[in-house]
Formats: sequence, structure tokens, C-alpha cells
Amino acid sequence: MATIAATLSGLLLEDSLAHAEQKQAHRGMTTLSQQAGHPAHYVPGEVLVKFKDEASRSAIASLSADMGAKEVRAMSVNATVIHRYKLDGALSVDEAVLKYRRDPAVEYAEPNYLYWLQIIPNDTQFDSLWGLHNIGQTVGGTVGKTDVDIDAPEAWDISTGSPHVIVAVIDSGIAYDHPDLAPNIWTNPGEIAGNGIDDDGNGLVDDVHGWDFGANDSDPIDPMDLNPGGNPGHGTHVAGIIAGAGNNGTGVTGVMWTAKLMALKAGGVNRSLSTTAIVSAIHYAVSNHARVINASFAGPDCSRALYDAVSDANAAGVLFVAAAGNEGSDNDTVPSFPANFSAPSVCDGEQKAALANVIAVAATDENDQLASFSNFGSGTVHVAAPGVRINSTKPTSNVTNVLLHNFDSNPTGLGYVFGGINATWAITKSASSSQPNSLTDSPNGNYQNNTDSFAIGPVFTTEGRRGCRLDSRVRFQTEQDIDGVFLETSRNSGTTWEPLRLLTGDSNGQFVSFTWGDIADDMISSQFRFRFLSDDRQAFDGVYLDDVRVACVAGPPSQTTDYQFLQGTSMATPHVAGLAGLLLSVNPNLTVSQLRNAILSTVDRKPSLGGKVSARGRINARAALASVAAYFTVTVNKAGAGTGTVTSDSPGIDCGTTCDGKFLQGSPVNLTAVPDPGSVFAGWSGDCSGASSCSLTQNATVTATFNVASSAQAPSDGGGGCTLAPGATGDALLPAILVLSLAALLWRANRR
Repeated sequence: MATIAATLSGLLLEDSLAHAEQKQAHRGMTTLSQQAGHPAHYVPGEVLVKFKDEASRSAIASLSADMGAKEVRAMSVNATVIHRYKLDGALSVDEAVLKYRRDPAVEYAEPNYLYWLQIIPNDTQFDSLWGLHNIGQTVGGTVGKTDVDIDAPEAWDISTGSPHVIVAVIDSGIAYDHPDLAPNIWTNPGEIAGNGIDDDGNGLVDDVHGWDFGANDSDPIDPMDLNPGGNPGHGTHVAGIIAGAGNNGTGVTGVMWTAKLMALKAGGVNRSLSTTAIVSAIHYAVSNHARVINASFAGPDCSRALYDAVSDANAAGVLFVAAAGNEGSDNDTVPSFPANFSAPSVCDGEQKAALANVIAVAATDENDQLASFSNFGSGTVHVAAPGVRINSTKPTSNVTNVLLHNFDSNPTGLGYVFGGINATWAITKSASSSQPNSLTDSPNGNYQNNTDSFAIGPVFTTEGRRGCRLDSRVRFQTEQDIDGVFLETSRNSGTTWEPLRLLTGDSNGQFVSFTWGDIADDMISSQFRFRFLSDDRQAFDGVYLDDVRVACVAGPPSQTTDYQFLQGTSMATPHVAGLAGLLLSVNPNLTVSQLRNAILSTVDRKPSLGGKVSARGRINARAALASVAAYFTVTVNKAGAGTGTVTSDSPGIDCGTTCDGKFLQGSPVNLTAVPDPGSVFAGWSGDCSGASSCSLTQNATVTATFNVASSAQAPSDGGGGCTLAPGATGDALLPAILVLSLAALLWRANRR
């Protein structure tokens, strides 16, 4: 087991690395140190290798065979190929990486690093969205401060978004059927849903709303997991902040009311994202014309493969918005990736230039203070955005069980097969979560040394299911970081296996709820196996498994109840990604440099953020949009001896004398002239004419003429812009005729 480099701790999100390490010891998580006490977290038994261009196929094949490495799949980044290999166990990940690096045919080699979703769970709905509009309301028991927000309503006077702007969300997936998200979910125009054909020829079948790059299936649904350390619906929450449907009479609204959210699932129920999944997702986003990528995840390791992918996005004009991290630390001193790609970085000893498309985001609270958990860095973190007590969408927590094994009724009939080296797997009555039985690797006491044994479960199907995961109750005691049990999965009845997760350490004699990870959706012949591995040193009580379950998402989210509060730099980041989308909605030709400048140069500067973020402030959506929006100017002059007021249907003009108004290009503005009592509107001149409405779409100068009403002419009830139906010809003379008739009658009476 000493040869197996795996990190379970890397599969969990915590509010700080120190806090995470404390929990690891308690919950049996593995942390492997690389250098200077730096925790390295990566996928068990996998390495990524990029060969030099001149390396021959035979040399690559020979080296891989010597390593005991089998290629899982290759990825294309920057027109080059990165190979993902699975080791056979003869070499550890660290040993294999070092050996690859020494070979002259290799440009670089690294573990398949893991990164983590940057949220801290807290406890529906516009009035709770203080980050968009803060009027000092109380949210989650905390009183806010008026105008400590991003000025979203003011920005919405300019734009509420566009269905032509694609924002890619690389995360745990998106509940794309949530009523507050469904109108804004991206649909692949080159794919026909459900026909089982790769219509657009990109190698992915039925990638209608995106792809699951973790489980490698077509359904990027966001599975919510209520077990400790499980996914709270992170990607769905992020998506709602960016573009929850606005003005639809339900739930919340995003920074954008209208957009196209591309669901790129790179993580899942255990909240970890592998380098390979992230890199593949970035490549997909770039290839399918996303303009903004939201990256609400972070990790301590600088991956060259990930750097190359973000660099590729930069070359394609895609903005990459990244969470600074939740350790409360200084990224200038302790880097956090991919956020630190915004500054010069060192990856495996090689200097990497700063990438201009990266914006690193810190989190602030309702009083414009840096959140206690938020990372910062005057040279590496750029801007802050609301990230505390943020309300947004969440997936349904309803599931249906595809498989449930409690080993109590006819356990031998469940179809488990045992085998391997020093195999002693069996059903036992000595310990259980649900009485009386459980499955264990060593029913007769401590496990043996030098074990590589397995318990293979029966074939099952997830056909027609989505958001599937495997969880169980588990009690374990193994040599920490050395011995443990893997969960491995197969989607072809055991022909090939993929490691999913490692469990090692001590649960202190208690059964605990544990989510092993995602199971591929819509598969006919799925299977799992528990594989126990130990070295030649200490031996302990081993592992007991009970209530083993495969559960899948059941039904859509509710439009009234499926909302929740979360906090973290993960929640701050989509505020910035949403703002970038708004900017593109008013000017789709903005470059990455122009987007970045519009966001960072228009912040509300705050003393609390001086020395913490390079822009020294929190984003201001209205100011950012005003800085890039194309406007036209309308000048209104007044003529005549009368008086009156000219107004516009879009805010900008409301005056009785000369004034100017600026209006968003492409949006018509209609002017109305209303005379004061005793005056009449005589008509327009200049770039408008006549006495009816004046509609303008470009720079213009108009004159509104108001005359004094004559004694024989009553003031009109309206002016230009309002059409009045004329009366019959003699209607205006009737009152005068009546008065004259009465006067004549009185004169005749007096004469008599």
C-alpha cells in the first residue's frame, strides 16, 4: 500500500487547509506531503504525461510499458496531446512522475491533481439578495449596510443580459431542470437530443446541455448529497448567481436575467475536480464558443496541463474567472490555483507567465468587509464580490434507489464475488449499522499484510437514470495513509475498472455515512468492487460496510422551496462572471483585456480592501456597464413663448429647458412633449417633425416649440407623443352660443 499515492482529503472541501487536515485525521482522510509541508492531492494511481513533439510512438509505448502504465484517454490542449495513464501499482504516483520526468522524450509529467469547490455551507427571494441590492435588510440574522452591493438594479437599466452570451460553469454540474434556470440553459445547436448519435462529430454522444467529464457521460446534472462532506448543489447555486431567470415571478434572479449557461460537470457528490476533467471542460467551452468560464474551485498545486488549458482559453478570447480560495490566507505567499495563474507562477520548477484572461475573486460581506474565510493577495487577487450568506438555486434532494444492500436478508444471494491475494472478504455478524450483518474484508480479526483482495458486487443498471452516486455506512480502522479500501467502478460488467475513491484511517469504532462518488448515468452494465490493499507492516481491524446504496436523482427541483444560502469565494466568483456576461450583452465585441479593464477599473473602492485585492474594491455592475456601453446622445431645445416639459420613455430626459440625454445604442427612445396650463405644443423641429411622437435611435438634436394659448383657443390636454381624437367642427362654439342665447332672453324680459 506504500506504493499507492492517493488523497481522500483532497476529495473534500473545508473552510481552510488547516481545518481540513484536522478533519482528515478524524475521518480517515489521506494527506501526502510533497515539499515544504505542502499537501499534494491527486487521483489515486494516475499520472499525466506530455511528450516532446519529436518523441516516436514506439518510444512512448515502450516507456509506458516499462512504467506499468495503461492509457485511459488522451486530451488535446493547444494542438498538443496530454496522455492520462493508470498505473498498475508497481510504482507510486510520485515514483512514476519522477521516472517519467527523467526520460528525454518527456516534456513534463505530473499527478492528476484534484481541486475543490470553494464553498462553505450556511443555512426565498429577491429581498434576500443583498449582494445585488442592499437596503440594509437583515439576511440570515445579519443586518446589512445600505448600498453595499454591486448596483445590479442600476445596471439592469442598461442591460439585463442576452441569450447570445454563453457562460460556461465548470463545477459539480447544474440542475438544468430547475424552474429558475431552465430558460437560461445552453443547448448544443449541433446535437439532437436522445438519438444516441454524435451529431456534431466532437466525439461526445448527446452532449445536449454540456457533458459530465468526471463520469464521462452525457448528463451534467448536479447531484445533491446530504451526507457529511457531500455536494450541497454547488454548481446549481453558482449557476443561479450568474443567470437565475429574472422577472419570472418566482425564486431569485441572477446578475444576468438572460444568458446561456453551459453545464460542464467536472466534479460531483464528493466535491473534488480532477485536472483531466477540468482541462477537458475548458477545451469544450472554448470549442463551443463560451465567452466566460466560471471556475469556483481551487487547490494548492500548479498543474502545467491546467495552465496550458487556461492559456488556450486566453488565446481564444475567453475570460476565466476563478475563486481565490477559502483558507483565509495570502495568495501572494501561498499560491492557490487556478486563481494564481493571473500572476507569474512556478509549475514543477518551470516559470510560467501570468495569464491575462484570469480574474481572481475574493469574497466580501454585507458591510464591505473581507470575509473571514476569503483568501486575498494584493498582487494575485484582483477584486472582491459578495460571497457571504448568498441565496441561490439548489437541486432536488429527492433520490430513487437503484440498489440497496444491507446484507441482512439472504446476503449470499446478493451476488458478491470475493477474491485476490490474502482474500478473506465475508459477511459478518460481529459489527453492523443495520442489524445484524455487514460486509467486511477480515471477519476473523485484523487483516493480513500484503493484501490485494476484492469484493465484487453484482451487475446493475442506471439506464434512464441521472445524477447517480454510491454511498454506504462504513466503519474502518487501517494504517493511516498506508492501508485502505478503494472503491472501483466498471461500466462494462467488470471488463475494465476505474478507481473512484480511497478510504483509510480510523472511524473510532463508529459507522459513519460516506459517499464514495458518482456512478456513470444511463449505463446498462455497471458494477462496483471494494478492493482492500495493505503493505507488509502494521495490520488493524479493517473495513466493515453496510447499507451499500446506488441512488439517482428523482424528479425536478421545486420552484418554491429549492433555494439555499451558501457562502465562499465560490459564491463571489459568479457575481463577477455574471457581470462579464452583462458587459458582453451590451458589447459582444469586447476583448478579454477590455472585459477585464471594465470590471477592475470601475470598482467601488473600499478601505477594507486596500492591500487585499489589487483593484482595492468590490465590483460595481452599473459603473462597469456604463464604461463599455455604446450610447447615442439626444439634445432637446425649447422654442416659443409658451412653456412645457419634454420627457423620454427611457430615463435620461425630463426637462423644460435645454437638456441632453444618453441612451444605449440599439434601443429606441421616444420623446413626449407636455405643455403647461396656458400653453400649447406647436410641434417638433430639427431631427423630428410634426406634432405627434418623436422616436430616435441615433445622435439627434430636436426642438420642442410651446406657444401661449390664444384667448379663443383652450390649452390642449396633451402634447407631442400623445395623439388626441379631434371633435366635430362646431363643438368648440357651443358654450359661447349658449351664453349669447341666455343674454338675449334676459334683454327681452327686461324690455317687457
